[in-house]
Amino acid sequence: MTQPHTEFKDDHTALAFLISFRCYGTWLHGDSRGSVDRFHNRYGSPLIAPNRRWLQHNQRALRRPPVDLHQRRRAAVKEAIKEVCKIRRWQLWTCHIRRTTYIRW
Repeated sequence: MTQPHTEFKDDHTALAFLISFRCYGTWLHGDSRGSVDRFHNRYGSPLIAPNRRWLQHNQRALRRPPVDLHQRRRAAVKEAIKEVCKIRRWQLWTCHIRRTTYIRW
């Protein structure tokens, strides 16, 4: 007998979290992939439309080059996640750190 699919416990506590993030400078507003800003960050909200001029403005405004998660950086991120989970006594089910993809200019 299988358990019915549930997303929350009876007390409305999430069973798990998916944590996802992008690195500095890798997905800017105006990008052809669309983006979300802090004022339109709700599920189902439309993406900000691509805008080449806005993208170029944001690229020029970067204070440093975009961050690329090469192998050593990915390993460091993974170890940090594992350490936090151990300290907080959280069960880490899986962890996959990907190299950041960004539009090269």
